[in-house]
Amino acid sequence: MTVVRLEKTKPPRRAPRREASPSRASRRGRRRHVAAAIGVLCVALVLVGLSLSHLAAGVALVTGSGERDGWLMAIGIDVGFVVLELAMLVSPAAIRPAAARYAAPAIIGTLAISAGMNALAFAAHAEGWLLYPAIGLGVAVPALIYALTKTGAVLLFQNPEKSNVKV
Repeated sequence: MTVVRLEKTKPPRRAPRREASPSRASRRGRRRHVAAAIGVLCVALVLVGLSLSHLAAGVALVTGSGERDGWLMAIGIDVGFVVLELAMLVSPAAIRPAAARYAAPAIIGTLAISAGMNALAFAAHAEGWLLYPAIGLGVAVPALIYALTKTGAVLLFQNPEKSNVKV
């Protein structure tokens, strides 16, 4: 009788681990981020509509232009700073400084113009001591649009797993 010695077989090699798919909890967290971002951006959109009407009225008061021209200028100013800020938030880190060189002054300028024209339109209908809160509201609306847009966009575009990304 012959004894056959069998070689010990090595256990099969495991395939390299693939990155784990997002867990249910992280998907739920991402959905919450998106839901919060959509809510914040909806409020910003309502305020943009409010600001556009007052900004158009302010432009018409200052320039004597017609209603259509006032609206077109208002859209260019308010939507301009919102779009510039969104572009800054989603631009790759490598080109962000070059884009910021032009976008940052434009954002500041359009915010200032929007605040001034909104304040003028709010104050045009106020009398006495109510003039001061009217001006305050006119300045606050563009500032709130800016803050809401930036907050909503960060929630929407920033990956929660990579939260160390500077905005």
